Amino acid sequence: MDQGGRELDVVYRLNRLLAGGADYSSLLRTLLYEALAVTGGCGGQILLLERDRRALRFCVGAGQKISAVEGAEISAADPPWVDAIREGRVVHAPLDAMTALLLPLFARGDVLGVLALRGLADEWMQPPKRAFLETLADIGAHALHHAACARDLDRQKQVLRTLIEVGQEIAASLEPDEVLRRVTRQAARLMRAKICSVMLIDEVEHSLRLRATYGASRTYTQRPPLDIQASLIGEVARTGRPIAVVDVREAPHDQLVELARAEGLCSLLAVPLKTLPRVIGVLCVYTAERRRFRPEEVEFLSALAALSATAIENARLYQAMLDTQEQLRQSERLASLGSMAAGLAHEVRNPLQTMQLLVYAMWKDHPPPSPLSRDLEVIQNEVSRLALLVEQCLDVARPQVPEVKPQKLQEILEETLLLVSAEAKHRGISLRKHWARQLPVVWVDGPQMKQVLLNVLLNALQAMGSGGVVDVSIHADETTITTIVRDQGAGISPEVQAQLFTPFFTTKPKGIGLGLSIARRIIEGHRGRIRVTSQPGEGTMVRIELPLRAETTHEKDLGRR
Repeated sequence: MDQGGRELDVVYRLNRLLAGGADYSSLLRTLLYEALAVTGGCGGQILLLERDRRALRFCVGAGQKISAVEGAEISAADPPWVDAIREGRVVHAPLDAMTALLLPLFARGDVLGVLALRGLADEWMQPPKRAFLETLADIGAHALHHAACARDLDRQKQVLRTLIEVGQEIAASLEPDEVLRRVTRQAARLMRAKICSVMLIDEVEHSLRLRATYGASRTYTQRPPLDIQASLIGEVARTGRPIAVVDVREAPHDQLVELARAEGLCSLLAVPLKTLPRVIGVLCVYTAERRRFRPEEVEFLSALAALSATAIENARLYQAMLDTQEQLRQSERLASLGSMAAGLAHEVRNPLQTMQLLVYAMWKDHPPPSPLSRDLEVIQNEVSRLALLVEQCLDVARPQVPEVKPQKLQEILEETLLLVSAEAKHRGISLRKHWARQLPVVWVDGPQMKQVLLNVLLNALQAMGSGGVVDVSIHADETTITTIVRDQGAGISPEVQAQLFTPFFTTKPKGIGLGLSIARRIIEGHRGRIRVTSQPGEGTMVRIELPLRAETTHEKDLGRR
């Protein structure tokens, strides 16, 4: 067989191996041996380019080896390799005092490695003869490409299988806290992380609050919320894009730097928890060693975060459904209680008025310093308390329709602050006001709003005991005017928060437990919303939101009545 026929035979057999799905390493070894046999070369190697394109790794060799690459990696930026890799062109250059031909393994627009042959005759360096070697390089490149595609397919199948299994476990619970615990545990296991955490967005505070962790210390779990606008993890929540940091301890001016150093954390990968069309939080994994997260790892954690976000949102919706059902049952109980309270209040009111008149008359007959005057004063106070309870029961049972008109909320708040200023001064508490000079008017029932604000402010003063500051602020956007009262008290436990608006629920020794229930009824009557946010040891914030353009709705409702 002549030389041309021999070359065609080699190309044919190698293509048969490629089409038959031969293992890429055995095909490359055969290719190298055939290249040396046809050309008469003394040796050669095939080197593969690493994913980061920074180094070449030895794959197969035959004949005399190149000492620089035997059993080691070499930099892809060193000559003469850099010309073959970056420019994708054939290079001939001296290696180990012998001229070598470097052919890039080029497939689908990317260099995957280099075929290096030594000891070739000059004719193989020239284009006519070199075409055969370039064809062999093409076959080798396609073998590598097919192998890479097969590996990617296997990896994707494994990732999909893992995501399905993990997703089923996460979705198996509809209890929000349990869902979060499963998310952090699985993410830490799959990413081989030291610590994993889930932070959810607090839309009221515009911050990220830690909701679940795995592998974290008590110090880590007790860290304060992160400012969304001024933190590295907050950037993930703002942009909806993942962030990978090789060493978070070197991040400039970030809130987590000192904590990371104290906890022995190094690399960070943070991905958004997204449910269309919004971001609800951030899933973070930390490693103890420096680690450059690969693109497929970022994609995997992002896919896990998407599954987790759906599970979290489903658990939230389920919990909201349970809360709504409980509220409906509570409303039914309250309706029955209201009817009973209204009837009872009417029956009790007249005897109470008679008792008040009699006590007043007795007090006139026995003024101080009569021994009976102190007892009569106690009776009068208790009768007055019963009368107040009767009136509040009537308020709960048959709330008044708000008589709305355009008013300045800041003026109502100023009047209310004046009413509580003496109590605040007595307790050594400062009242700080924060609002602009010009605020839009709001359609409200002034006396009812004053009743709500008075109740909230008195609760804040009583929660603080003595000393400290109560901050009161008002701000408005295009649709809503919001009042916020923030105290520096001991805070409220989650168990108590769940019962705050329940009628007759109170933690005060002499409390009735109707103040916040009536306040919510009034605010909802104004088409608004009242919310309480608190953490034990961090004080309490009450947020009252009222619509700015509610006059049409109120007028229609009043007209129907």
